[in-house]
Amino acid sequence: MKKLVYLISPNKIYKNFYNDLEKVLAVKNVKFFQLRLKKVKKVKILKIAREIKKITKKYKVKFIINDDPYISKIANADGCHLGQGDGSIINSKKYLNKRIIGVTCHNSKKLAKIAIKNKADYLAFGSFNRSKLKPNAKKANINILKWAKKNIKKPI
Repeated sequence: MKKLVYLISPNKIYKNFYNDLEKVLAVKNVKFFQLRLKKVKKVKILKIAREIKKITKKYKVKFIINDDPYISKIANADGCHLGQGDGSIINSKKYLNKRIIGVTCHNSKKLAKIAIKNKADYLAFGSFNRSKLKPNAKKANINILKWAKKNIKKPI
């Protein structure tokens, strides 16, 4: 299976962020960029998303919005990444038509099987290391990736 780089935004958009994003995407190995802002108002996320969409489109990078199918649709993002508390995959797929839906499965085969049954486009596992982005995340075991690679025919 082809390996792709899936880049996730910092939790704050800093002064030179857009320039830095362009430099990173120009390298051409990033295929997905997720805007993940947890403590920012939706109006501001939408404004940021519209700027990022211009950049990701220029570099042919798929643009994914975290947590919110509504903002994904309004910002014309390529898809949405859903955590376990972000709503139904099925409803999000209906709302977003043919856009990408990714799902967090933590360290769970059960959640992965549910995501596959509900036709998620890709599955995310983790966290495998400590992260400032997700300081309270439960640690996943690398064996979940070995299992997923063997049993899942979707991008992970």
